Amino acid sequence: MDFPIIEFFEDEGFITKERYLASNEELAIKQAMLSQYKIDTALLIFTRNFEKIQEDRPGAFEEFYYFKNGSNTNICYIYNKSFIVALSPLGSANASGLMEELGFLGITKFFACGSAGQIDHNITSAGFILVDRAIRDEGASYHYLKPSVYVETDKELTNFIATYLSENNFEFNISTTWTTDAFFRETPLAIEKRTSQGAVAVEMECAGWASVAKYRGYQFAQLLYFSDAVNQNWKWRPDKNELKNAIINLMLDCVGKFVKTNKKSTSS
Repeated sequence: MDFPIIEFFEDEGFITKERYLASNEELAIKQAMLSQYKIDTALLIFTRNFEKIQEDRPGAFEEFYYFKNGSNTNICYIYNKSFIVALSPLGSANASGLMEELGFLGITKFFACGSAGQIDHNITSAGFILVDRAIRDEGASYHYLKPSVYVETDKELTNFIATYLSENNFEFNISTTWTTDAFFRETPLAIEKRTSQGAVAVEMECAGWASVAKYRGYQFAQLLYFSDAVNQNWKWRPDKNELKNAIINLMLDCVGKFVKTNKKSTSS
């Protein structure tokens, strides 16, 4: 018996890049702008206080695109005319839609950073989690790839982040994350099973993003920090806001270096 979620993942959707751009003249203009700047890279982030990041980097962010999802609108910026910084919605379905739309505009290399709940308490919570694979316990990925337990991130982008973190003396672990659609259903048995499968963290987007990227031929990598702990009880970290700003600033510099390095290698 085939379940509905895995019946038609090999068919191309009605919303193609060509149809999407043809339906909206403004989008075609945005695509031309990215082509002019030779921008093919994006950083996907989560924050409610982006003004603080902008204040610390005056003049660096130019409003570029608005991703509309339901009652929300997420702003995408051009950062120093070198890459896109996109404020992402929560959850794999909407986050995957953001990646699709940016891909239609010409983005093929995606970095992401965000928060996660710590489920493996045998590792330190002080450092970052650099994801090498995600457990597919959500819905979006099954519309892109054949069923499997894991989906891997891109090795080239992941290795670039790892090198950057090491060179700047940041503490990190390369680990598995568990992507779920239902954070109110993180049950004790589910946590026990996911940790046995190697997961140290739980979040809501990585598997979806990694699957879209593999299906479309993009590259994707993600860095996480622990904003909360899921154990016998559940609690936020008191320094989570500071950590959020720290990881965004870290990744802005990391992706900036990647773009410069990439342009040098392609021009030589």
